[in-house]
Amino acid sequence: MKILVPIDFTAVTENALSYAIQLPSVKEVLLFHVISKGGDVEKSTSQLAALADKYRNAFSGMFSISVKEGNIFDQIGEEALEMHCDLIVMGTHGISGMQQFLGSRAMKVITNSKTPYILVQKKPFPPANKMLVPVDYTKENKQVIPFLSTLAKLLGAKVLLTSQDPGKDEFIKNKLDNNTSYYKNALASMDVLPEVVEQKFNYEKRHKSIVDVALKYDADMIVTAIDPKVGVVDYIMGVEEQKIVANEAQIPVLCINIRNFTRFSGSIFDGGA
Repeated sequence: MKILVPIDFTAVTENALSYAIQLPSVKEVLLFHVISKGGDVEKSTSQLAALADKYRNAFSGMFSISVKEGNIFDQIGEEALEMHCDLIVMGTHGISGMQQFLGSRAMKVITNSKTPYILVQKKPFPPANKMLVPVDYTKENKQVIPFLSTLAKLLGAKVLLTSQDPGKDEFIKNKLDNNTSYYKNALASMDVLPEVVEQKFNYEKRHKSIVDVALKYDADMIVTAIDPKVGVVDYIMGVEEQKIVANEAQIPVLCINIRNFTRFSGSIFDGGA
């Protein structure tokens, strides 16, 4: 597996690097830095090389380095595609100050990417042992399953399914029952046996509700689907997925872009880990 880690030389992105090199089956980590027009490529390359040297003894795979000029919102996803990376592990500072009004930089980057992301914050976490997957009533939600099953097997992680609380709506309840059954059967067919937890989540307040479920069941990763057709403006206004990414418990979040998702020849999907 090949992982891209965006680096801005802050502690939180170094935490992302530490997280990435602990993941099983990682053969290569690409340290990637974006500079503004006229930036010092040589200096940034030297800094990335020093960072790779710092972690070389803790990682059995290979480090590679890339510095590109441009816009971070576009360049990270483009670099992941060009370099055939299976996953991006990125540090995020969460949502604070004016970011609450301007939108999370992380969300803008994710909505432009075809490559799945794991977002980490300042708090150190080991590779996931329990991955919490919220199951809602939408059909798009199910598109996370192929990558979810692959990553769960690589990590040796248990998959926990928490269903949306349908309230008194029988139509939504039937959809949820069907989606939960689909998840269970699809994952089982890929040799992943999920557990459906008893506690459900509130769809309208899902960021807090889902984090509460994760904490109750000791989940150390939350899985969420990102829909780029929900424009960045909607994310700026505080859609729940943005709050999940920047959750107060700082639990790492696996984000899968359900409309732009792609796979590569030789990737973890084809046994090329």
